[in-house]
Amino acid sequence: MLSRRTLIGSTAVLAAGCGGLDLPFPEFGTPKITPLTWVSRPVPNLNTGPGMTSFLQQLQRVERSLSEDTESPIGPTRGRYSLTLEYYETYAGSYSDPESPHFLSPKHLAEWLKEVDADLITLWSDEVRALENHGVLLPLDQFGGANGEDFEREFFAPVLEPYRESGALYALPLNAFPLMLYYDADYFAQVGVTPPDRSWDWDVLVENALKLTERGDDGTVERWGLESLGEAIWWALWQNEAEMADVLTSQCRLQEPPALEAIEFVRGLIHSHRVSPPALGADRFELLYNSPRPPAMVYSTFPLDLIHFNYRCAVLPMGKVRSIPVETYPGIAIVAETAAPEAAYAALRGLVRSFQQFANVPVEKEAMGRIGRIRRDLRPEEVAAMQQSMELGRLLPESETQRTAMRSILDALVRGDDVAAVVNQGCTALYGA
Repeated sequence: MLSRRTLIGSTAVLAAGCGGLDLPFPEFGTPKITPLTWVSRPVPNLNTGPGMTSFLQQLQRVERSLSEDTESPIGPTRGRYSLTLEYYETYAGSYSDPESPHFLSPKHLAEWLKEVDADLITLWSDEVRALENHGVLLPLDQFGGANGEDFEREFFAPVLEPYRESGALYALPLNAFPLMLYYDADYFAQVGVTPPDRSWDWDVLVENALKLTERGDDGTVERWGLESLGEAIWWALWQNEAEMADVLTSQCRLQEPPALEAIEFVRGLIHSHRVSPPALGADRFELLYNSPRPPAMVYSTFPLDLIHFNYRCAVLPMGKVRSIPVETYPGIAIVAETAAPEAAYAALRGLVRSFQQFANVPVEKEAMGRIGRIRRDLRPEEVAAMQQSMELGRLLPESETQRTAMRSILDALVRGDDVAAVVNQGCTALYGA
């Protein structure tokens, strides 16, 4: 039996061969609508944002939204394609590995994608890096104008970087997760603290965190004013013009004065001012989601959607400079073996565009410009904060070595180690000793 991909290719050849016959219907033999298959699997640890729907439900919602787009040139009607979502909890077919159901080697993934006739695939950035040298994915730069400037103009800068390898772009992102300051608006009003805005700096943050921290008669904290460790302390380093490691040499830079100051500031929030809890992992989760009185302010890349509290979001308070850590996932790529690359690219852009109305924060600048109309739950000041956060965004390091070093730093801060010991822990982990 001929596969759909073979049929598409053969009808295209037939159409090319009929060109000299001067038939009254020059498109005879070509499919009027190009059928495309979009393959997706669960994205690990994905918090899907507003509504907290499952990833599959979100994809189905995006698919429905795209099918209803009859006006856009990248929609199915004008783009002349049909799109079918195939969702797999694990890799299916003869290449599935019972011991590793969510991972296939690049060779086996390419074979599996051919087996299921995939044209588009949902991926996360580490998969893109693994597949880049194996011809599994189609480079997108050929669709983005000279040097891909269309992508640079249309998307916020940090969100494209995870999907670049060896200078080529292999996928387009769907969702952005900038680090933002979530705050309990009702509690702020009760205490008489003005909601955070762009004027806040680190000094104002500490001043108001002290006002918002409630203590019992014995000094025990009954409600923390701030939770600052949940998304690591890249924000503190970068906003103080510090780096963990040298870009070229990978040498540890935590001993430099800007890094020491940033670490001391975070340590002070926990152990000197005692406005931020020494809590990580499960302890942090319990504090946020199972405590009757969660922290008044929380640094988080995910919306703090707590049923009995009115948390709103604001841009991060500023250090010496403004810098906002940003994560992005998942992305969608075109399978290199697709028989209809132009149609697949139209579908890719259509999917990205449709996803923006359901995204945590849009990755497309145009979608961000209309986010206030898309997301009626957001206040104007929150829309402005999201815009500012993406404009100031900086991609979180993808180096596992740096992430390991950061975990060592956080553990040392929670223990209450002095700054020198924190730095020593970070540098030791960075050098792999």
